Amino acid sequence: MILDLSKKQHVPLINMYKKCKGIALVDKYLPQLTPLNKMYVIDSLEDWEQVESEFPLTMMTARCDCPKGVNGKLPSGQTFNRDRVRGYIQEVKGVVPNAVIILQDMKKGTNERIHTQGGVCLDVKIGDYVYMDYVGPSFDCREMCLGKATHESWNIPWSEVPFMKDSAIIKYKTSEISQEGYVETAKERIAFLVKAFPDRADEIFETMPKRYKGISRQAFRDIRDQVIFPLWMQHEQLLRDGLGSFGVEVNIVEDGTLVPMEIQVPDRFKANETRER
Repeated sequence: MILDLSKKQHVPLINMYKKCKGIALVDKYLPQLTPLNKMYVIDSLEDWEQVESEFPLTMMTARCDCPKGVNGKLPSGQTFNRDRVRGYIQEVKGVVPNAVIILQDMKKGTNERIHTQGGVCLDVKIGDYVYMDYVGPSFDCREMCLGKATHESWNIPWSEVPFMKDSAIIKYKTSEISQEGYVETAKERIAFLVKAFPDRADEIFETMPKRYKGISRQAFRDIRDQVIFPLWMQHEQLLRDGLGSFGVEVNIVEDGTLVPMEIQVPDRFKANETRER
């Protein structure tokens, strides 16, 4: 099985998988920000051998997914050299035999994991709120999705989304991590990056900020203008598609480019009910 996101006839089959559907929804709702050159969904080493030559030798991204209704603790997605994909497939299949592999050839720089401006996770409930979590430079959405770190948070009432000004960066802010807490998250992030990129260890230590300085005003504006506003404008279509409540993962790479990785669908996205809204 080799499914190609660029082929319309393959999209319904891709949507049978939870994470795959979330990636496909980025193409639908935020097409101007899609980071993909191509994406295949495969389910075997034999499939990989057929498409391997189409992917870059370095900095390719492989993720994995289960069919809807199948549960299993799958390995995290990885950005690595192409020669490591075979081992990743074997690892995934060893845990969940009917899992699939998501192969992503991403636009230059969009899968950078070390030199970043951070990551944003949005928790959207149409008609109610947009809750925004952020982690800073040299981080991405991984830490928030795994519940390992959030450096800053905002709670934006839905009715005020179209009227948001720059002052929203202060007006709707609900929390910020302490410097001591930040240092602990930085240590965990460094350990993860060194394991993923052992040949870049010195670069990782040099790049990781020693202190948390808060989200930049430009990054906040970009998330507002390029992600939150466009989704608010499409809220009627989102509701028709059954997306009254959903999440969005957005990495911010070094030059400020926004990289939405996934719009999480309801059966995958779980709101954190402990938040004060």
